[in-house]
Amino acid sequence: MTFVDFLQILWRRKLVVIATVVLCCLIALAYLFTATPLYSGQVSVLIQNKEDPFNQLAVLQAAITGANGPGEDTATEIEVMRSRRLAAKVVDSLDLVNDPEFNTSLQPSNFFTDAIGWLNPKKLLGLLIPTDQGPVSEEEEKAQEREKVIDNFLDNLDVSQLGQARVFYITFLSENSDKAAQIANALADAYIVDRLDARYEETRRATDWLSQKIADLRAGLSQKEQVVEEFRKEAGLLTGTGGSTLVSQQVSELNAQLIVARTARAEAEARLSQIRRLAQRPGGAAAAADVLGSPVIISLLNQESEVKREAAQLNDEYGERHPRMIAVRAELRDIQGKISAEIAKVVQKLENDVGVAQAREMSLQQSLDQLKATMAQTNTADVHLRALERETEADQAMLQSFMNRFEEMSAQLDLNQQSTVRILSRAVGPDLPTDPKKALIMVVVFLGSTLIGVGLVFLLEQFDRGFRSGEQVEEQTGVRSLGMVPLLEGSRRRVGDPVDYVLKRPASSFGEAIRSVYTSILMAGPEKTGHSVLITSCTPSEGKTTLTMCLARMFASSGRKVALIEADVRRPRASDALRVPAQPGLVELLTDRADLADVLHKDEKSGAYVIPAGGPGADPTHILASPGVRSVVDALSKSFDLVIVDSPPLMAVADARILAPQVDSTVLVVHWGKTHRNVVNLGLKKLFETGARVSGVVLAQVDAKKHAQYGYGDSAYYYKPIKQYYTSQ
Repeated sequence: MTFVDFLQILWRRKLVVIATVVLCCLIALAYLFTATPLYSGQVSVLIQNKEDPFNQLAVLQAAITGANGPGEDTATEIEVMRSRRLAAKVVDSLDLVNDPEFNTSLQPSNFFTDAIGWLNPKKLLGLLIPTDQGPVSEEEEKAQEREKVIDNFLDNLDVSQLGQARVFYITFLSENSDKAAQIANALADAYIVDRLDARYEETRRATDWLSQKIADLRAGLSQKEQVVEEFRKEAGLLTGTGGSTLVSQQVSELNAQLIVARTARAEAEARLSQIRRLAQRPGGAAAAADVLGSPVIISLLNQESEVKREAAQLNDEYGERHPRMIAVRAELRDIQGKISAEIAKVVQKLENDVGVAQAREMSLQQSLDQLKATMAQTNTADVHLRALERETEADQAMLQSFMNRFEEMSAQLDLNQQSTVRILSRAVGPDLPTDPKKALIMVVVFLGSTLIGVGLVFLLEQFDRGFRSGEQVEEQTGVRSLGMVPLLEGSRRRVGDPVDYVLKRPASSFGEAIRSVYTSILMAGPEKTGHSVLITSCTPSEGKTTLTMCLARMFASSGRKVALIEADVRRPRASDALRVPAQPGLVELLTDRADLADVLHKDEKSGAYVIPAGGPGADPTHILASPGVRSVVDALSKSFDLVIVDSPPLMAVADARILAPQVDSTVLVVHWGKTHRNVVNLGLKKLFETGARVSGVVLAQVDAKKHAQYGYGDSAYYYKPIKQYYTSQ
């Protein structure tokens, strides 16, 4: 669909759009003139971005993890401001139950309010599905009345947020300017007080919960500490200095002593081995003296040195055999013997020291092995003890954390009266009403009704399943369009029926349309004289009989010989319209009760000959199916230029399908814009199944003005320049 097609559809159905817009605008104006003006009071509230430790869940999480509580959720705060609980507080504080604006039962009754009340879905549902309720007490009735007032209160309340800021606007609509401001301010004050009460209550609950939790932790910790001590005593895991067990300390001390003993034994063995090696060497005594550090040996070594010097001098002076020399050598031997004896004593002492050191080392090693065996036996008990100690330490840490939180909560209990909410600006009664917004409503209604009208137009287009032009006929049926015959609504009242109008105004647009249809029929049919045409339709009242009579009269008046056979024997109309005798007719001719010359009646106004339907027959279908019909048509074709057969509708009876194969061509008349396209296709299908030669389709009863609005090519017949060729319309 192009934009031009779109505009054409809107133009030809512009009355639908205009009617929709006018109706909707009138309803909107009626509402605006009868609606009560509403004033809005608005309060701006700031919720400061502070951590809120007063939420019980946040306190629990903070007590365990040490994390801060969650901040205020803006969406949650909006719901709190719009809650029924908060609204109920304001309703009760301002006594709105006794205010007729909110309590509709106190308002005076009138037709308009009663009509609106009956349109309430709840009331309509109650009428459709009645509920069996017993008598309602006075208290229940008051409670229900209060709930309705709260509902009306919430309907006039709106809470919004300024972008991402923590500023909220509380807006309330009321019929009174001062009342709107008063209620908005009261709701803001109630919200602040409610928030403070909630914070205090949550803090108190959290403090009580922490106190109970701390007491439970203390009791549990005391039991676990007692279990640890009892297990330590039973397992012999007594602790000494530094927190380690006595067995561990003893093992450490014995390890240290064993190391010292091993070191002392190694030193003694080294000294003993060294002395033994030195003593076996020449001059080893002097070296041993230096190693041993014995003063006796040192003194003897000095004496030995003096005697050796003296012996050397005496040897030089007296020789080796001198008595003094002999005495000196005896003295030297005596000194050396003493040195050897003294070294032997020292070696003996060192050997004793080595033995003592070895014995001490062995004793310490045995003691250490015994302690290690004892320690191995207590390892399992020590593991269990450490597990108990870890549990105890964890409980101690948790207890300390809860105690710290409890101290913080106790300190904050007196500070929670400082609200994190403050009013930025209070509501002031406006001078002008806020609702209804008349200009905006009218613009919206106008645009909305226009869209609705356009939608209705296209909805009607979808339901329009009739043919509006010859182009549509040829496109959707594949059958040629023979022309269109306009509707003569106004002309019929002034001049008469179309059958008379075609004689009085042959050069009119109606007459030219009949002439154009005849020309199309001749061009579509076989080229011969005495052409026979069957004219039928799918349903009654489509204009086939009118077209048949108009064709017959027009061409008879032009000097041609035309015969009209009224084959619609069930509901004949042609004989009455043309004012010819109804009998004898076709029935009498086919039943051999009359001759052809007897049934031919002349139309005095046009000169056309008419064979009326005749009297009633036993079975019209049986009569029309006789071979005599073909004989009659052939006989007339020899004497007349045109033979027109008016048959019953296709969908009503089978007569048309019987007659169609017995004529030269068949024309299907379709009511313009009314007969459904599927019906037309079905009618053509039935004709083709009989072997009929269908010349085409004629659109009858065309509304010329409406047709011109569709923009089809054949609408040019009704354009002003072409109308100049018609002598009359």
